[in-house]
Amino acid sequence: MHRHELKTWPQYFAAVRSGKKRFEIRRNDRDFSVGDILVLREFDPESEVYTGQTEERQITFVLSEEDYGVIHGFVALGFGEVMPHADASPEGRLTADQLATWHETQASNATLRAQDARRVSASYAAPTTGRAAMSVAADRHAGVAAAAEAEAGFHAAAALIVRKA
Repeated sequence: MHRHELKTWPQYFAAVRSGKKRFEIRRNDRDFSVGDILVLREFDPESEVYTGQTEERQITFVLSEEDYGVIHGFVALGFGEVMPHADASPEGRLTADQLATWHETQASNATLRAQDARRVSASYAAPTTGRAAMSVAADRHAGVAAAAEAEAGFHAAAALIVRKA
């Protein structure tokens, strides 16, 4: 799970705070994932300063460029209230077993993201629908896959370390 700090203009910030707006359309430059936390920081574009107001929301759905109607390089993010971790005690402490299990879950999720990105990269590199190859998109998704594979390796190693401790 990652935290993403995002600049948000006042009218959109107010709509999020009131509950009327439960989505963001953003450039996909941060590898947004379900479960990540959005830290929306109100920004006044006229004075070019942050107001100090923030709202946190948790991503519940990601619609990406591979899906219908989303412009290449962007994502539509559905979000809701930040949910407390189900395994956390009232004091916020996790056991070593819970931490190792969390790392194993993160490794599995990253592996799935890598597989999806490799599949999409291949479809852009050698499309079967008669359209031209899109090497930039193929390279971008190959990069996402490589990063997800590295993340999976990190979490798998961390889980082993925690379990041996």
